[in-house]
Amino acid sequence: MAVLILAIFCVGTAELAPSGMLGDLSRDLSVTVPTAGLLVTVYALTVVIGGPLVTAVSTRIRRKYLLAALLLVSVAGNAVSSLAPNFGVLVAGRMLTAVIHGTFLAVCVVTASSMAAKGREGSAVANTQLGINLATVLGVPLGTLVAQQFNWRATFGGVAVLALVALVLILLVIPDDDATVDAPPAHQLRVFRQWQVIGTVVATMLCSAGMFTLITYMVPLLTDVGGLPSAWVPAVLLAYGLGSLVGNAVGGRLANKSVDTAVLTLSWVLAAVCLLYWFAAPSAVGGAVFLALFSIATFALIPGLQTKVLTAAADAPTLSLTANMSAFGLGAALGSWAGGQVIDQGFGTRAVTLGAAAFAALGAVLIAQIVYAERRRKAVAQSDADTGASCRRPTGDTTRAESAASSAPAP
Repeated sequence: MAVLILAIFCVGTAELAPSGMLGDLSRDLSVTVPTAGLLVTVYALTVVIGGPLVTAVSTRIRRKYLLAALLLVSVAGNAVSSLAPNFGVLVAGRMLTAVIHGTFLAVCVVTASSMAAKGREGSAVANTQLGINLATVLGVPLGTLVAQQFNWRATFGGVAVLALVALVLILLVIPDDDATVDAPPAHQLRVFRQWQVIGTVVATMLCSAGMFTLITYMVPLLTDVGGLPSAWVPAVLLAYGLGSLVGNAVGGRLANKSVDTAVLTLSWVLAAVCLLYWFAAPSAVGGAVFLALFSIATFALIPGLQTKVLTAAADAPTLSLTANMSAFGLGAALGSWAGGQVIDQGFGTRAVTLGAAAFAALGAVLIAQIVYAERRRKAVAQSDADTGASCRRPTGDTTRAESAASSAPAP
């Protein structure tokens, strides 16, 4: 399990690292900060498009060797990124890294489940998510620190080396059980006829757009708007990562109690935090505090969104989760692009917080419609059931009365 967590940590760090060093990338490659932010957009779009294609062509490869092959592609992508002579080559390296992202994470989950002791499959799958959290807690701050102390190329190079170590460990540790990754059955597509499923996936995209509108430009928000010294950025990003752990734990517990209440409440909390961030952004301390709050709100909402779509599409859990991952990717691409547009149109970096709040609020409105529609449907169904029961009850009473009357002695 530790090997899979390490591998996921490498893939997650490769995805998130640019958000912590946009300024370095901008200066060294002679592009604007919004243009550098497109590295996040391109990565997300490649995940959305490339994931299903890679999965489709790799269904007959045994899981152990598929994991190794996918991670080798990631190593190559990070190596290209590290050595890129210009922005175009860096984009190509990012696309090479991103194309395996979705399939790799999915195969890791399936492999972890198959390796777990009977009755512990769920815990094993949940533990694989620790790799993403560690990428947020440690990967991004360390990557930013390495970029500051050396350069951004060293960050991508370091991720490539660590991923190569994880690849070797996978070949040495992961058992070869001859299992392959099977494509989901075609009939599972029927779940997407349900508004509960489609609406939740769209809401996930909107909330993800809100998250990444801000995530992509969180360092410029801290330094350019809040005046935070660059030397303090890794520490604040570490606090952001710790907030992700807190949010993930809180969100999981709330979703266990009531997933509808969790997603409805937390989506509005996310929108409110983004809106209030606009007021706090000019202060270095205020910006740092609200970035931590934003992290908690973001990672508290994610488990609920995943659980909501899985609950709504119980007949097709794998396909629905894949669709929701694509929705996260689309939202990330939309959000990072929108944040760049906000800056390019002259509204300033501070205004990305308002853009993030707008996306999150749209997602919250859609979630509210889904939740209340489902509650009304259940209420109507319960009312119909109660009405049916009450209509049947007098009939039974009358029948019994008539029977008693007929058997009574004549006066």
